[in-house]
Amino acid sequence: MSFFSKIMVPIRWIRNHKYLFVTAVFLVIVLLFDEKSMMKHIENQNKIDSLKKEISIMQRDSMDIETRNAGLENKEQNEDVEKLAREKYGMHTPQEEVYVIE
Repeated sequence: MSFFSKIMVPIRWIRNHKYLFVTAVFLVIVLLFDEKSMMKHIENQNKIDSLKKEISIMQRDSMDIETRNAGLENKEQNEDVEKLAREKYGMHTPQEEVYVIE
């Protein structure tokens, strides 16, 4: 079998099945290389899923912060936090003078 006859077999097949060949080429282009390809669709769907997870985590964190803020509005807890801040971290109001004795 010569080189020319080896090349002619696929060409004959394409010539006999030209509509199938054109359809297959079109599908490959649309699914893989087009701007709105299936690959991009899958990538975008993965991004959407990860962003939804991130949103749910942030909403949960936001709820935690809101409950802490509601707890800080409680005067007794607020006094405890102020005492801790003064004793442990040396914080004070702008009008006060703090003397550290060691």
